[in-house]
Amino acid sequence: MKGTARRVQERNGQDAQDPYWNKIQPKDRSFCKKCHAIYHNKHWFFDEEQLKALEENSSSQAVLCPACQKIEDHFASGLVQLSGAFLRGHREEILNLVKNEETRAKGMNPLERIIEIANNREGILVTTTHEKLAQRIGKSLYRAFQGKVDYRWSRGEKMARVSWCRDEA
Repeated sequence: MKGTARRVQERNGQDAQDPYWNKIQPKDRSFCKKCHAIYHNKHWFFDEEQLKALEENSSSQAVLCPACQKIEDHFASGLVQLSGAFLRGHREEILNLVKNEETRAKGMNPLERIIEIANNREGILVTTTHEKLAQRIGKSLYRAFQGKVDYRWSRGEKMARVSWCRDEA
């Protein structure tokens, strides 16, 4: 891969190892039919004005962006396990922080999203489309609520497993 293309992918938080990044090759100025992100110069971003113009242009291509495809397929690149007694007493506060972190991340890279927030035996499992979002969520939880956070990165594939726990209520 050429150096310039690799830098663009890295800036957009993507890597050639991510099968969803290379799954589609949309035309320049395409847009996601689900989340309305725009693809231009090998970069995804949100812009409502440009989206309106693209929707009116019959030559624009409506596609499914890599993040929406991952969400549809439940293909997680990040797992954040939340647990502990503190979680039970502050559930809404913690989930608001998680959702706010997704909103911040989406502003920088629309391909960083939460796939699902689900209850499990340990507490709550948050699955994300991007490993960096999982890492950001872990850091934000620790900054806001302390506790213990652990990061594990898979070798050879883009996957992060983050565990956050605070036992004192």
